[in-house]
Amino acid sequence: MAGSVNGMSSVLVGKLADWLMRMALEGAELEDIVRGTCERLAASGLPLARAHLSFSVLHPLYVAMGFTWRRGQSLEIEGYRHRKESEDDQFLNSPYYYILSHGLDHLRCHLETGTSFDFPIFQELKEQGITDYLAFVTEFEHGSGQGMIGSWATDRAGGFSEDEIAELLRIQMRLAVVCKIAVQGGLARNMLTTYLGAGAGSRVLSGQIR
Repeated sequence: MAGSVNGMSSVLVGKLADWLMRMALEGAELEDIVRGTCERLAASGLPLARAHLSFSVLHPLYVAMGFTWRRGQSLEIEGYRHRKESEDDQFLNSPYYYILSHGLDHLRCHLETGTSFDFPIFQELKEQGITDYLAFVTEFEHGSGQGMIGSWATDRAGGFSEDEIAELLRIQMRLAVVCKIAVQGGLARNMLTTYLGAGAGSRVLSGQIR
């Protein structure tokens, strides 16, 4: 039965799921999808303090795009450049690398009670008051190297409840579907603009083809 658990409205989270489907149909930009999802999760009563989402992209300079949302702040966007193997890479010391290298879908860590994992980012998150951290990876297509990795974090004492985690996982899968469409749409626009030019490329995408 729909209702409210720990201040979170499952009805409003359901509305977010509907909104995501609408964004997919409208061909919304990745930035708007990420920002809108995080704001709506917070507005539903979920104690979300921070969220990070990264997507692998086909780009001559960047291997991935990252979005970091913090409650009450502007969305932070970062492009991750291609790196040489010899360069020091913080990714190797991150929860994301641990998940990928161990074939996991999720990694949850209670930061206020201590954790057996010692990732450098955890100290930074503790200083920000984060109490609970849930990292995840969602592959778009098996073996494609394309997908979404990210994390949800709260600063509420006691961390996320089991019901809140269930809602996050439910939204997370729908979010991955919508973001996959947005990423592929962006790739198509980039390719058509490169080879046909901005004007002709946009006309092809809108169906004006002869």
